[in-house]
Parts: sequence; C-alpha cells; structure tokens
Amino acid sequence: MRKAAVLLLAALTAPVTAAVLPVGVATSDGPFGKAFSAASAAPAFQPQTSPSSRGEWTADTRNTWRGDDGEPRVQFNLRTSAGDSRWGFGVRLRELVGLPPAAVANVANDVQFSWTREAGTFRFSGSFDQGRGSGTYTFTQDQTFVNNMAGAGYKNLSTDDIVRLAMIDVTIAHVRGLAQAGYPNLPLDDLVRTRIHRVTPEFVRDLAASGYKGIDVDDLVRMAIHGATPENIKALQAQGIRGLAVEDLIRFRIHKVTPEFIKALETRGYKNVPAEDLVKMRIHRVTPEEMDQLKALGFGGMDIEDLVKFRIHKVTPEFIKSIRDLGFATITEEQLVRFRIHKVDAQFIRDARADGFALQTPGDAVDLAIHGPRWKRRGY
Repeated sequence: MRKAAVLLLAALTAPVTAAVLPVGVATSDGPFGKAFSAASAAPAFQPQTSPSSRGEWTADTRNTWRGDDGEPRVQFNLRTSAGDSRWGFGVRLRELVGLPPAAVANVANDVQFSWTREAGTFRFSGSFDQGRGSGTYTFTQDQTFVNNMAGAGYKNLSTDDIVRLAMIDVTIAHVRGLAQAGYPNLPLDDLVRTRIHRVTPEFVRDLAASGYKGIDVDDLVRMAIHGATPENIKALQAQGIRGLAVEDLIRFRIHKVTPEFIKALETRGYKNVPAEDLVKMRIHRVTPEEMDQLKALGFGGMDIEDLVKFRIHKVTPEFIKSIRDLGFATITEEQLVRFRIHKVDAQFIRDARADGFALQTPGDAVDLAIHGPRWKRRGY
C-alpha cells in the first residue's frame, strides 16, 4: 500500500501524517487533524524572523497512498543543511498550501508551497518533473508553541525536537490532555509515540473507566497498535470476560479472540474458557464450524486440549471420514491422533491391504507403520 522508502511503524495511519525519527527512520501518519490542534489554548501563530531549520527535500507525488480517511498522502524526505538529521514522513495533499496541480504528474518549476503545524511551518521551494520533486526548505518554529511546551515541562527543546513535534503534529492540547489523564512529564520519545499510535487523552480516560488505570506507556502504545480499545474491552466484558491482564488483551487482539468467537463457543457449551485456552484455540484455528462437523461425526463435547491436538495433528473431519470409510467405524480420538503421528492415512491403509496386510484394527495399522516388514514376520 505504501510506497514510502522510509515508513512505517506498525502500520497505523490516521488523519494527520508524520514520521519523525532521525536518520532515515519513519513512522505512520499521526492521528489528529487541524480540528484537534485548534483545541489548544495556544495563541495564534507568531512567525520568527529567521528559520530555525533549513535543508533539502525530495518528494514523490506519483507513488501516493491513502490513510484511514481515504485521502492521498505524499512521501517527503528531509535532510538538514548540515546533513546530521534526516526524516521521512507523509503529508496529505490538501495540506500542502500552494502546491500547483502540475506538480502531481507533470513538470512544475520554481514552485513554492508550505505545510503548517502547530509547532511551526515548513516552507518549500524547488521543482517537479513527472511527479518527482526536490529543492530546499526552511522550518520556522512557532514561539507560542515553544513557550507553551516549556510551561508544560518541556524546556530547552532542540531545533530537531521542534521539527519532530511538528511532523507528527504534537499539539499542546495533546500534552495537557495526557497530563490531566495521569501522564504528565512523559519523556519526549514517549510523547511522540502516543501521538503516532493514537494514544489520546480520551483513549486513556476510557480505558480507566473500563478498569484499566495507570497502565505503563509501553503497554498503552501496544494496546493502541493492536486495537485493544475501550470499545473492544467493553464488548469482552459484556461476554463475561473480565479482569484480563493487559498482556491478555493484547494477545486476544493479535490472535483474534473476539467477543463473537467467545459467544460462539458458549452456544456450543464451552463457557468460562480460560484466556490461555481461548488463545490456543485461535492459534491452532479451532473454529466453531469445525467443532460442529466433529460433533456430527460423534466427537461432540471434546476437551479443549483434544480439540487443539486434533488441529495440531490435522485430524480433520475429512480425515476421520476417510478412515471410517475403510472400516474403522469405532476409532477413538486418541487412535486418530496416533494415526496422524505415525503417518497412517487412507492411502497407507489401502496400499497395505493391497500388499496382503489385513489391518483389522487401528492398532494393526499403527504397528505396521512403526515396524514395517518386521510386522509380517511376527506372524500378524
């Protein structure tokens, strides 16, 4: 989907773009647009008399991608004049003020356009040829933003810090909101990660309302990345799944242990299944549909451990039918697993019988598979 040369962490896009790690490392689009930025208490933009950063830029408007909002993004790469910092990030096309339409696919010379964030404004000049652009840029920090960040505990931010905050659109409202939600004075790297992965003040407060308070920032980010949202937690709680550890919530999302899956198990008599077993069932692809097929074959109400064994050893409904068709109508769960372990299948049985082996019981078939020709010499 994304053609960017340097993108992304986890792959989570959202309305605002940005990637902001130095020296060629980039992340996904940020989660908020200008509407959220406007909620900040910071006064209007106050331009500086000189840029706080300058350097070179490249862009490719031909290889765009779309975020969750469906809007096209353009990949930008910046390098400071000194060459000591590089960034890669995506920008929504409509946010590039002054970019001529010809820049998207044709030739455009002497272009000038800008991109404004709460932390400051990027101003670009250069040219495009068949959608590939390059030139120079300046970044002018917003002094009001810098002052507000200092008031929130982030003093003496470097030029690179301000550029980084601008790229992912960290707003003072986001910083203050996290502080009010119980996360003041986060390290700058953690503050950046919360913005990239949509760990909003609302997200934190809703988690607390669901019983998850004071969670470590690393876990908050992991929950956001894997979709362990307050909404998902509430849906699980509605199915009676309560008191899960954060790690379990994340594993549920990774392995798709959904409320729907849990409900489907309950309707088949599997209630209050431990979290560990739910995850194992998902890992080994134990489905309610296959459980129904096994029940129709006489294997209903199996223990979860046995259901998982069936999946591990590929004891499928189709396999069971093929073995029963050869006369093993009363074969047990354990014998079916042993068949798979020792590579006894329908073709093996047919070939053995064609060679003169009667194989009247499942044990006969397993013995032949284990001992080979010696089985016949023993007089069986």
